[in-house]
Amino acid sequence: MKIDQPAHSYAHASPGLPAASGKARQRLFLAMLMIIYALNFVDRQILVILQESIKQEYKLSDWQLGLLTGGAVSFLYTVMGVPIARWVDRGLNRVRLIAIITALWSIMTAVCGLTHTYTQILVARMGVGLAEAGYTPAAHSLIADSYDKRHRPAAMGIFALGVPLGTMLGLSLGGAVAHQYGWRMALMVVGLPGVVVALIFWAIAREPVRGAADVAVTSDAPAAGQLAPLPFWEAVKALFSIPAYVHILVASTATSFATTGITSWLPSLLIRAHGMSMVDVGIGLGAIAGGAGFLGALLGGWQATRLSSRGLHATMWIPTAGLVLAIPLFISAILFGTRSTTLWMLLVPMTLSTLWSAPSVALKQTLAPIRLRATASALSVVAANLLGVALGPIVAGALSDLFGRTTGDPAMGLRWALVAMTGSLVVGIIHWLLVIRALRRSEGKTPAQPSLA
Repeated sequence: MKIDQPAHSYAHASPGLPAASGKARQRLFLAMLMIIYALNFVDRQILVILQESIKQEYKLSDWQLGLLTGGAVSFLYTVMGVPIARWVDRGLNRVRLIAIITALWSIMTAVCGLTHTYTQILVARMGVGLAEAGYTPAAHSLIADSYDKRHRPAAMGIFALGVPLGTMLGLSLGGAVAHQYGWRMALMVVGLPGVVVALIFWAIAREPVRGAADVAVTSDAPAAGQLAPLPFWEAVKALFSIPAYVHILVASTATSFATTGITSWLPSLLIRAHGMSMVDVGIGLGAIAGGAGFLGALLGGWQATRLSSRGLHATMWIPTAGLVLAIPLFISAILFGTRSTTLWMLLVPMTLSTLWSAPSVALKQTLAPIRLRATASALSVVAANLLGVALGPIVAGALSDLFGRTTGDPAMGLRWALVAMTGSLVVGIIHWLLVIRALRRSEGKTPAQPSLA
C-alpha cells in the first residue's frame, strides 16, 4: 500500500534534510510506531495464551481470569489516558514520552513473571496498564501530524498492523516458551526486548510540527502546542458537539466489548472444547488472528483511502457491512466448529470485525481540532477500554461460569457465553450507521477552513 506524500510535515522537525531523506524518515517513523504498538499488544495479550496455566496454579474462576486479562490492564490504562493526553495536547514531547513508557511497560511485563500470588500478578498487570496509558493518544497525534487527511487512513492502517503482529507473536511465542519453560519465563522473554526498542526510538525519532499536515505552518503562525491550552471540560464539550465523534465513541466501545470478549476466550475454548495443547493453540490461533488482523487493518485503511473522495461517510460502509456478516460467522465457528475446522472458520469473521479500526481512528483525528487530537484519541480509548476491553473478558468469563453451572459442562458454558457476546455487535452496527448519517449531514454543509484551534 503506497501512502507516500510530500515530506513537508515531517521535514519541519529536521531542518536541512533533503526531500528524499524526509520521506524515508517518515516511513521509518511510522514503521517504528507500528513496531512499538505490536510490543504493546504482545505484552497485553500474552496472558490470553497463558491463562489456563495461571488458572490451574492459582485455582481461579473464569471471572478472575477475565479481570486479569482485561480489567487489570484497562483500569489504570483508562484512568491515566486522559491526563497524559492533555499533557500531550499542551505540547509534551511525544517521542520522549513514547520511549519512556515503552521501556516501563516492558519491564512491568517481565515483573509479572516474577510474581507468586494472584494479587501480585494482578498489581503487576495494573502497572503494565499504567505505563501503556499514554501510547495510543500520543501515537495517533504523531501520525495525524505526519499525514494529511487523504493519506491518514492508510497510515493508520499500517499503524494498526501492530495489533495482529503483537497478537500473533504473543500467542505463538508465549505458547511455545510457556510449554518448554513455564508461563513465568514466557512473560520475561517477551517483556525485556521492549527496553531495547525504546532506546532506539529515543535515538532516531523526531517530533513533527503540530498541524503541519493540515495547514501551512509559517514562522509567523504558532504551532498548535503553543496556543493557550483549552480547559478539560471545554475540550470535552467541543468534541462532544461533533455528532459523528460521539457515535464513533459508542460504536467503538460496543464493538470492542464484543470482539475482545470473544477473542480473549478463544484459546480456552480451543483447549477445553477441542482438547488442543497450548502450543497448538498458540501457533494456530496466533497465525489466524495475525492473518485476520493484517488483512483487516490493510483492507480497512485501503478502502477508506480509496472511498474518501466520495466523502468521509463512505469510509465506513464496508466496515459496517463486515460487522453484519461477522455475527453469524462467529456463531457458526463457536457452536459448530470441530478441532480441525474451528480455526479456519474464525478467519473470515475475525477479518471482517477489524475493518473498522483504521478508518475510525483516522475519522477521529480528522474530526477533532488539531490541538485536541490526543484528547480525542484518549476519550475514545477510555470508552473502548473501560466499557469494552476491560469488561468484555470479565462479562464473558462471568457468563461462562453461569452457563457452565446451568449446563453442567464448562466447555459448553463457554460456547454459549461467546455466542451471547456477539449481541453487542448489533449495538455497534447501529451506531456505525449513525456515524455514517452524521457525516453525510455534516458534509452537506459548507466545510470549515482548517484551523490550529
